[in-house]
Amino acid sequence: MGIFLGALSTASTASSKTVSGQPQARTVLGPVAPEKLGTTLMHEHAPIIDWSELYEAPPAPLAPIREKLLTESAAFLNRFHAVLAEQEQPGTIVEVTPIRVGRYPQLLQDLARRIRVHVIASTGFWCEAMAPQHPWAVRLSVAKDGVDQMARLFIREINEGMEDPRGNWGERFTKIRAGIIKIGTSTYLRPSERVVHRAASRASLETGCPISTHTTDGGGLEQAQLLLQEGARPERVIIGHQGYRDDRENEEAHDYHERLADLGISLQFDRIGGQNYRLETQARQIQHLIDKGYVKQILVSHDRVSYFYSRYTETEKTIEGWTASRQGFTLVSTGLVGSLLGLGVSKKDIRTILIKNPARVLAF
Repeated sequence: MGIFLGALSTASTASSKTVSGQPQARTVLGPVAPEKLGTTLMHEHAPIIDWSELYEAPPAPLAPIREKLLTESAAFLNRFHAVLAEQEQPGTIVEVTPIRVGRYPQLLQDLARRIRVHVIASTGFWCEAMAPQHPWAVRLSVAKDGVDQMARLFIREINEGMEDPRGNWGERFTKIRAGIIKIGTSTYLRPSERVVHRAASRASLETGCPISTHTTDGGGLEQAQLLLQEGARPERVIIGHQGYRDDRENEEAHDYHERLADLGISLQFDRIGGQNYRLETQARQIQHLIDKGYVKQILVSHDRVSYFYSRYTETEKTIEGWTASRQGFTLVSTGLVGSLLGLGVSKKDIRTILIKNPARVLAF
């Protein structure tokens, strides 16, 4: 289980800059100049999520449906590319499925080779909100040097390549590198989740890699404060799932959003069109932040899942446990854009949110 990657550096921001010296976005097919990303969806799950290992059960069978899920996911993502104007293409998705919950690096790379859009993968561990935290993360969270061990794991996945889940924890690694750190919290931060946040901060400071978070039933301020206290740079921190009771009381928590934005972090409205995240409401909250001068700190997405394994607690896995989504990835680039234009948001500000902000955040 141990990961021995050497001591954490005290220097900040070792980066993935190429020979040209310019920061690059890290896709599963290699580095890409940030201006080549196009419209970017910052929080998606394609092609799969599988929580089986969170319940100490074996992963779901992938081989029998591999070709089908790749074909269907590719069709949805190519449709996303097709609805973009030429100056917005090719398009990018940030695939934020973290370690051991359906993240297969080779599968992501195979998908990326079939589609017109870029794919950026993530390192990090899931939280405890909707399922147990992964046993690997739990064990590291109580180890004497667990924060450093976890940080070294994240750093290795960013700088060298993500773990191959077809083996014991940390036994094998690919050469496919992560381009973002994904972490999360329950409604309130739990002890093991604090360890993950601290490790993410150290890994981000070491590499320059951005951090993207999951929040549950509102919140995010505690996450941001902890990450910043641990040394993460505010421009590298993205607080996710904004747009519904973010102060845990009010549906449109404008003051709360402003308080977060004042920290210098990015706010991510990444469940556009989802339950409790109505399109018109999200557009109105985004407009408010634009009017207050925070346009450069707004990111958007859907949080869509192509395939989800619904029988994750069962020890005997069958292909019948796979559930497919038919929602696609075009609502942001069509419906949200239309709603923002209807509210008087300029095309320049929309381009900043969809293209310029992701390019800046994802380059390191």
